[in-house]
Amino acid sequence: MKKWLFSLPFLIGGPLLAQTNIGLVAYYPFNQAITDATGNTANAGFLTSPPEYGCGITGEALNFRGGADQMRLSGPVKEEFDTEDFTVAFYFRVSSTDGIQYLLSKRRKDCLQDNSFYIRYRPATRNINVVLTESADRFVNIVSELEQGVCWYHVAVVRDAGNVKLYINGKVVQEQSTYCRIDLRNDGDILVGGSPCYGANETPFKGSMEELRFYNRALPRNEVQNLAPAPPDRIATADTIVFAGNPVNLTLSSTCATTFRWSPALGLDDPNSAAPQFSSLSPGNFSFQVQMGDAASPCVAFDSVRITVIDPNSLDCATAYLPKAFTPNGDGLNDGFGISNPYAIQQLKSFEIFDRWGAKMFSTANPFEQWDGTFQGQEVNPGVMVYRVQFTCNGEEKVNTGTFMIMK
Repeated sequence: MKKWLFSLPFLIGGPLLAQTNIGLVAYYPFNQAITDATGNTANAGFLTSPPEYGCGITGEALNFRGGADQMRLSGPVKEEFDTEDFTVAFYFRVSSTDGIQYLLSKRRKDCLQDNSFYIRYRPATRNINVVLTESADRFVNIVSELEQGVCWYHVAVVRDAGNVKLYINGKVVQEQSTYCRIDLRNDGDILVGGSPCYGANETPFKGSMEELRFYNRALPRNEVQNLAPAPPDRIATADTIVFAGNPVNLTLSSTCATTFRWSPALGLDDPNSAAPQFSSLSPGNFSFQVQMGDAASPCVAFDSVRITVIDPNSLDCATAYLPKAFTPNGDGLNDGFGISNPYAIQQLKSFEIFDRWGAKMFSTANPFEQWDGTFQGQEVNPGVMVYRVQFTCNGEEKVNTGTFMIMK
């Protein structure tokens, strides 16, 4: 994993409590139904063949088998694609590497390109393509390569006036703007898993999809992130430090995998388990990779984690180390500010953060706790901050102070 956290990990996965329903005009969780979970019966989906369900990240997923196996939405939800803001979000996983697959489309019945919206995916190159077009000189065409080693992706397309953002697993990966709003109004239905028109090498979707949501507003970053609180097919255990002899439970985020292979196996109680336990009596750095697979998809997901085992008798407790800057912008990197060597702190009296005018922004007596860059629920403006750490080392009281930058 890319994050380095000096604390024992907590488990990720559980109910999605923070998802917003404001502006939600249609919602398809695909748990044994293709109806709109908001209760609008006019938005029910239509399939040409009986639906088939399988494993999903939050519950069940709707399986698409290609050909005419696509879901048609001809109710009021299709009228949301005009000149107004919107958000479309869903999870997907491919089960075939064929061609350029249509994940979702809202296109004209005559198959002309004007006034169209569609999302395509090319499995062979992991490229996702989002197109909003009104005319030859007014369009957005976003192409982004998705992360390798992941089988399930959460996609969100947010149109905010003339700006279009593509989120993958809660992070903005591309955005484009036009000088005015693109008019997407056309006479076509929404097709999930297909398109009314196919070009060379284009095909219907083969794979699984779930948690399909349509909003009549542009969701801000934090609300998009709440739709995908933990990337699937990842090791949920953060890179961590432990004392020699203390076990570490290695856990995964949501996954549909049924086979697991951790390597190397040294120090693990079961290298073929989804959640093995690691322990070592010897200090050192240990890195592990897991491969996750299942019979429903040719995709094999993989991820890695690093564990540092230390001898508590070798630690120097005389100094508390802190970074010079951090960036609490929700990208999963350097989002927290805290003591870099918490295991060396024998007893922490207080760890405090002040702004440039002396107002206290944060305080804790837990050496592992980190500041998230907020005060009373509001993000703090970028700038210089002051920290003060009071602790004891071999019975002697010590105080470390310094400054750091909060950046966005």
